[in-house]
Order: sequence, then structure tokens, then C-alpha cells
Amino acid sequence: MQGLTAKEILSVWEAGQFQTPAERALTLLSTFCPETPWNELERMSIGKRDAMLLTFRELLFGSQFTATTTCPHCRLLVDLGFSAAEVRTETQGVQPESFLVSVGQYQFSCRLPDSHDLLAVRHGRDTEEIAAVLFARCVRQTNGDEVELTSLPDEVSEAVVAEIARHDPQGDIRFDLVCPDCSHRWEAIFDIVTFAWNEIGAWAGRLLRQVHTLARAYGWREAEILALSPFRRRMYLEMLGE
Repeated sequence: MQGLTAKEILSVWEAGQFQTPAERALTLLSTFCPETPWNELERMSIGKRDAMLLTFRELLFGSQFTATTTCPHCRLLVDLGFSAAEVRTETQGVQPESFLVSVGQYQFSCRLPDSHDLLAVRHGRDTEEIAAVLFARCVRQTNGDEVELTSLPDEVSEAVVAEIARHDPQGDIRFDLVCPDCSHRWEAIFDIVTFAWNEIGAWAGRLLRQVHTLARAYGWREAEILALSPFRRRMYLEMLGE
């Protein structure tokens, strides 16, 4: 595990500009963990992936989070503040490659979805199609046959999905929110991939503005400016009145 240099921040940000969230997550992980093979990163469960990204986000920006969401009823902007500890689930032991789920007369062999699965559905047309493909990839009958989501009663498929989520809780973090204006209650999903990516994007934007200012003032190349420590860049910018 390692942090990011100024040059790496810009490289990661640039590489992810046209990537899907699943691809961006892997780009971040591969930068933070260059010693881990790509296929191993792909096969991490979503919860394990998100736990690592949460740790890396703490390394870069600290343990406190601030966010804004919108009340779905009155459209009020609601500010949120929370710590990494509040969105980190208890560490589980070694996750089994597969586990059995029984619902009434049905019995299935299930595994946790991973980034390889998310990459397979990254061009899905809608949430229903994505859910159906993920279900078929991760759920099998005990005899090994594929199971189609639409072939099961809703209460059975919902119970299976809930049991898979229970086995990998870090991959499904939600907040129960109440609007301070209209008292509407709703559930908001916390997505560490999007959150961390937006922060890196903002960081990259600040870096580019610093490079632009210092390059115009002193004629330095981008590599020379990025090689400066944050403290020295700030001192030069202060002398320029920035």
C-alpha cells in the first residue's frame, strides 16, 4: 500500500477520464497496490475492494468525510458529515469461494460479485438487465446449472440477494436520512468509488492550476513543478499573490 505523488495523481485522473466506475476502482487499486497482480484485484469481492479504497482514501484525505445529497421529496440540499469508522463494517474472516443459500424449497450455490463481474455489465442498458446478468453470474443451482432471475418468485430472488449482501456488508453501505425541512425519510447509498474519484478529480484540478500559474510565472516545465513538495509549491504561489 502506498500514497500518491503529484505526478501519479494526474496520471490516475487522466487514465480514468473515460472509464466506468468499475474500471476506475481498479485503476485506483492498481496504483495504490502496484505489487498486486491485476487479476487478483479483479477477483476481490466488492466489499473487500471498497474496504481497501476506504483505507486509501483515509491515507490521502484523512478519516473525515463531508458530502451533500438531495432530498428526493422537496429537493433540499442536505449536508452530511461522517467518519471512515462509521462506514467501515467489521472485518470478516476469510471469505468462502461459495456458500449455500436455502429459501423454502429452493437451494442455491452463491458467490460474492467482484470487479470482473462489474466489468461484464459495465455497458448494461438498464438496472434490470445489469441485475439479471449479475444474478446469473453469481448464483447457481446446487447441481451447477445457471439460474435466471426472472424464473424465480420475487420473494426468493430478493432473499438470495439479501443473503449475498449479508456475506459482504462493506459492498452495500447505506445511510438512513431524514430531511430537516420536510421530514421525508429515505435511504442513500454511500459509494466509496465515486466519492474518492471526485476528490481525486478536485485534487488534480488544483494541481493543474498550480502548474499553469507557476509555469507562466517562472517558465518551469510540468515535471519540475510536480517534483516540488506541496509546501514549496504553496510558498511560490504565495509569493505570486495566489
